[in-house]
Amino acid sequence: MKNRLEDGQVNRQKNRQKTEAPVSGRKPLSFFLRCGAVLMAAVLLYGGIFMGAFCLLPPLYEDSYQRVIVRQYDSLKETEGPKVIVLGSSYITFSTDTAVMEEILSMSCQTFGCHAGMGVRYFFDLVKDFIGEGDIVVYPVWEADINYYGTELIMTGIEGRADLLLRMPAGAVKGVLTGSRDIITKKIYEPLRDTLFAGVLDQVSDSADAIYNISSFDENGTMTALRTECLIDDPVPEEQKVRYDQADYPAEYISFLNEFDAYCRERGASFYLTYPTILDEGLDNSEEELEAFDIWLKSQVTAPVITDIRDTILPREEMFNAVMHANTYGAERYSRMLAEDIRGQE
Repeated sequence: MKNRLEDGQVNRQKNRQKTEAPVSGRKPLSFFLRCGAVLMAAVLLYGGIFMGAFCLLPPLYEDSYQRVIVRQYDSLKETEGPKVIVLGSSYITFSTDTAVMEEILSMSCQTFGCHAGMGVRYFFDLVKDFIGEGDIVVYPVWEADINYYGTELIMTGIEGRADLLLRMPAGAVKGVLTGSRDIITKKIYEPLRDTLFAGVLDQVSDSADAIYNISSFDENGTMTALRTECLIDDPVPEEQKVRYDQADYPAEYISFLNEFDAYCRERGASFYLTYPTILDEGLDNSEEELEAFDIWLKSQVTAPVITDIRDTILPREEMFNAVMHANTYGAERYSRMLAEDIRGQE
């Protein structure tokens, strides 16, 4: 009898262990699920706060220079039929007169790009969806980090535009996530503390050249502000001089340009390379070095280089406030030359 009782107790203990084991196994799983739910809720809440601050709160940068990328984007989106797109950073903003080019080519002409700090790759990425049959894309080639995205400037430029935020290239997503905190801080936290961002903006506008404002551009994003003089120091400080150097055009950059050329061809478009405007005194190359660079570049790229490099070197009276920024007169002459070079490819 005693043995049977002991056997019964042993069996009951085993049964309890079997029934209790699954319960103890579910506790860690339930814990992780709760943690995951809390984390997901936090992410959604943070994302909602960021989108609300970015899209709904009063803008801080609506008058900024980089805001012109929105005008250029909207203009390009609305343009129908074959068109000319001039890509680049501030050197195309200051040096391209689209009205002059349209008169010569009898085609719509659109600049696309404004600030080197945004990263030239961003302009290439954003323009891709608008390239179609018969289009001509022109890029005044200049040294660039083709993997760089200046997300802080990009986000201030496209502020309030959820469509452009959602079209942010994959390579820029990390920068957006990092910079989202600053957007929230500047548009929510600081105004609530009455240490408004306007104090910083006033300081910037007082010290910056008045040309760097959205009012300098027309509705299509072409600079129309009159620039009649040269504001560059004479002589040009050594640290402001630029030069063409093969080392600044690595294989990855050249490959990117060739891949973009192939992309344009696939869509029935043409991709041409040219050179940007540069003040003659601000260029630190001899004529022999310029010729050697031109020959080298043409041997590396698949797209035609349509302009004589010497024709893009302008005198002081045609430049404005930086060694690669033309004034109104320089922009007219450069644009006329560029249009004629494009027409010569037909």
